[in-house]
Amino acid sequence: MKKSKNTRKLSFILILFVTFLAGCSIGQQAKEIKTLADCKYTLTGVDDVFISGTDVQKLIENRDFALTNSPSLALGFLSKNIPLRANLHVTIDNPTDNAASINYFDYEILVNNHSFTEGTIDQEIHIQPKEEQQVELAFNANIYEFLKNDSIRNDIQNFILASSRGVEQKASVTLKIKPAIVIKDKLFKYPGFISINRELNSNLLGLK
Repeated sequence: MKKSKNTRKLSFILILFVTFLAGCSIGQQAKEIKTLADCKYTLTGVDDVFISGTDVQKLIENRDFALTNSPSLALGFLSKNIPLRANLHVTIDNPTDNAASINYFDYEILVNNHSFTEGTIDQEIHIQPKEEQQVELAFNANIYEFLKNDSIRNDIQNFILASSRGVEQKASVTLKIKPAIVIKDKLFKYPGFISINRELNSNLLGLK
């Protein structure tokens, strides 16, 4: 019953959001951003992963992945700044009769239900009706707050080490997106997040 009430509340907010945008003479853009919620999202790959400038893929290939042994990471822990750079590949399938588009969105990434990082991406994406599109999202963030947790850091290290040894190990990854459109220097955000859930394994990371 509670879930049903929350769904109705979100639907009501969405209707108000779309009505407000339509009242601003931007009905088409409102329809396109609403269609995003009806699209299907699949996280298909992760590559070019660098932590504090260190290529994680090379460490894995050398079977030498240790978060505590990297000089750049050690300095990162001291300065409380551990930059992560990675590309996420997402397939967006639009099964509707309407086009879907976005030119700005907030995001949050959770790993095993723990907040990993969050930020904003200014990137135009447009998906035609009945079509799908491969989208590459470039992420840059400071993940110190995530890695300072000993338990979480050990889980990540054990996960990647297991993958490099050919042992399958899985982790739950959730990518949450809050779309928005910019109109006359004003930002209008979608009322709620679109969630993309995926079980992360060595195949997704491109490991052999």
